[in-house]
Amino acid sequence: MLYPFFREHYGMPEAFAEWTTAFVNDLPDSSFLYIAPGGEKDEDDRTTPRSLRYFPVKNAEGDLDLPHLRNAIARIPQSKAPGLTPDKMRSLQGKARDMLDTEKQESAEEVDPLEGPEQSYSDWSWAVRLSDGGAKWVELARSGAHFGRGSDRRVDLSSQDIESMAVGYKKIQSEKWFPTGAPVGYNHATVSGALDPESTKAAGRILDVRVEDNGEGVSLMGLIQWTDEARRRIHAGEFDGFSIEAIPASAARSKKTGEPLGEWALVGGTLTNEPFVAGLSKVAASETRNSSMSLTKLLSDTLSLAEGATDAQLLSKVQALSELAGKAEALTEALSAVTEDRDTIKTELDELREKETERLLDRACEDGRIAQSERDRYHRILVKLGEEEANYAYPKNRIPVAEVGKPGVDSERVAADAAGIEAEAKALAESFVNDLGLDEATAYGRAISMVLSNPTKLAAYEAESVNS
Repeated sequence: MLYPFFREHYGMPEAFAEWTTAFVNDLPDSSFLYIAPGGEKDEDDRTTPRSLRYFPVKNAEGDLDLPHLRNAIARIPQSKAPGLTPDKMRSLQGKARDMLDTEKQESAEEVDPLEGPEQSYSDWSWAVRLSDGGAKWVELARSGAHFGRGSDRRVDLSSQDIESMAVGYKKIQSEKWFPTGAPVGYNHATVSGALDPESTKAAGRILDVRVEDNGEGVSLMGLIQWTDEARRRIHAGEFDGFSIEAIPASAARSKKTGEPLGEWALVGGTLTNEPFVAGLSKVAASETRNSSMSLTKLLSDTLSLAEGATDAQLLSKVQALSELAGKAEALTEALSAVTEDRDTIKTELDELREKETERLLDRACEDGRIAQSERDRYHRILVKLGEEEANYAYPKNRIPVAEVGKPGVDSERVAADAAGIEAEAKALAESFVNDLGLDEATAYGRAISMVLSNPTKLAAYEAESVNS
């Protein structure tokens, strides 16, 4: 329940200072989280029109303004800014949260443990679901307007208030207000002034807090370690609601210095059957919400989604990945088939090339370009320079044949006299001079060597030399 005297004595926290349009227009581009496309820079290097600049979070001096940063985190998911796609929204919100986390850490490091004054509490309720087991993430509060039974019972919580609760809890924990975490009790026993051990015993401890987007605003989530008795009483149906207890920022003070804490102070909570917020889910003794919350965080981290991603966003990402996986599988199968076809074609091509080489060698023998013993030499030239150059080196009818034999078998050669050999060598040398540009001596030397590579002609030539 929310007790009226808390509002009467302490009030609700002030809204963040409004920045006028003129003030915002004078800010540099670096003060904004997002600049929409389509603008131009003016002489001061600021984007025009100014309406393309969204979410101012820094002042003119470049100092981060936490209330405006928290406001930006809450507004980003609902923004209609040009070019701000859902993916960019998540990225931008993640960037803003990182900036806030850095500021939280720096602020927490400035506070040391110290005993301090007593504090008074205000509270409002938020129904939760519980399950058996260890520590559970529970929704403690959310932004929005909350009303009690009477017309004067109203609590307005902004997204900045929720963020402030998370920051404040880090601060008070750094001061060691609660060695094992802020206590969770029964029926607001501490606030109502109960002193008996049965009423004031703890139902659990708040170990940690975080802020999540809930689709309509932001929620404060608490990691609660329940006692065995608390779980038993929930099983028995003794409690079906939950309330948090907190000191407004306007009243919260540091236990180290006595100075204003600057943030809301979450100092505990309670199981209750009179929750301040009506129409919310009852406390359940066994339910999958908490495991789902941890699973949601795990999935968000794994899928590189911003903290607080909704179920719809998670489902969309998983579906997209599933489609990509299906496409990848199909592409893998297609690639495998193409690779197999490629290997088959390569084998067939190699076989065809081998057959074509044998055909060219056989034809060279048939044309009288080479003797059977010259197939390897001709082949090397053929491979290195091509058929045209090979035929230049070994002209047709270089070796006269009466009849071409079968491949691999020397054809029957006609006898040649020395005069015919000389004439053949001169003709071949002349072709080398004309076609290959060789000098006459080199051309003749190569020609006579090639002609006499025929054993029959060599024998006839040598016999003629001996006779002469």
